[in-house]
Amino acid sequence: MKKKKVILLTNIITPYVTPLFNHIYQVGGFNFKVIALAETEKNREWQLAKEKIKFDYKILSGWHLFSYKKEKEISTHFNWGVLRSLSKFNPDIIIIGGYDNLAYWQAFFYCKILGKKCILWSGTTLLSTGSLIGIRGFLKKIIIKGANKYIAYSTKAKEYLEYFGADSKDIYISTNTVDVNFFHESVSQYRNDRSFLEESKKFPKIMFLYVGQLVQRKGVKQVLRALNTLNDSDIGFMIVGSGPEEENLKKFCNENNLKNVSFEGFCQQEELPKYYALADIFILPSFEEVWGLVVNEALASGLYVLCSKYAGAAYDLINNENGVIFNPNNIDEIAKSIKNARNQIELIRSKREKISNWAKNNLSIEKSGDAFISAIKS
Repeated sequence: MKKKKVILLTNIITPYVTPLFNHIYQVGGFNFKVIALAETEKNREWQLAKEKIKFDYKILSGWHLFSYKKEKEISTHFNWGVLRSLSKFNPDIIIIGGYDNLAYWQAFFYCKILGKKCILWSGTTLLSTGSLIGIRGFLKKIIIKGANKYIAYSTKAKEYLEYFGADSKDIYISTNTVDVNFFHESVSQYRNDRSFLEESKKFPKIMFLYVGQLVQRKGVKQVLRALNTLNDSDIGFMIVGSGPEEENLKKFCNENNLKNVSFEGFCQQEELPKYYALADIFILPSFEEVWGLVVNEALASGLYVLCSKYAGAAYDLINNENGVIFNPNNIDEIAKSIKNARNQIELIRSKREKISNWAKNNLSIEKSGDAFISAIKS
């Protein structure tokens, strides 16, 4: 029997999705190709690890625009050769990673005109969407209603698709994830290394960690404001990442004489386990976050997580054992969450292995990839 041909069209191939695409390619039993609109985007400093890619892929040529806005960063790609690439591969099924670039619409209409099957891969939630009505809402409804099947990042993403008319029986939830085994094992190795104890002594007694871009929507200044009200010398805060807000955050720390805050800069994925190993508690204070893959990383590393209610990951990953959900607009609530975690730090540390094992067992690449495969085979 002839193997089906599947194309997945996405913006860029990140280090986080590479293991997922590898799994789909190796286990799916169909011809699988990934087409990316760009190699990277201006707000991303990740390096494309080509040596780790096992699937067939192509990066399209095009013009790439980027703008920072208060609510979000916007990357727009104008690609040429989209239809030529699709026609050359002649897929039976196309998975499109959204509706915010022209290439996605070209692929959508290619499916409609030629009778191909279209799967929409979406992480948008009602918490993170920009528009539900008007022309933008109308356009979203066209592509959502017109798809044959759906792959959603989360239960919140499923709710969003249903809101626009998708049939729940056609939606497959592929929990957005990372290579949790990598973080589970790498962090464990760091903590068991002889030099780790000496290095950890350089930091305050209780370490909080943020990993991500330093832009306004990430809400990092809210954490600094909360720490300023607490004024607790036992608490340290590591900030791993870079972006246009970095100087403003450093200025806030200097003006308020806020101690024990360290800016570690951007780190590639392979460098992150060191910081997860040094930390006790992870905090994600975003005002808008489609998912928040750093939550997966933190849990796989055994960290207790304080998570914004605007992150999609909060509703699928956070429970009474591994963290709490808070409102990032409320400084008092953030301060209370930090203080509560600080007061039960020994209990939190005793749960590290339990939290890490839960993430390893429930957030694997294999589980996420198998949901993709089920959607394709359906």
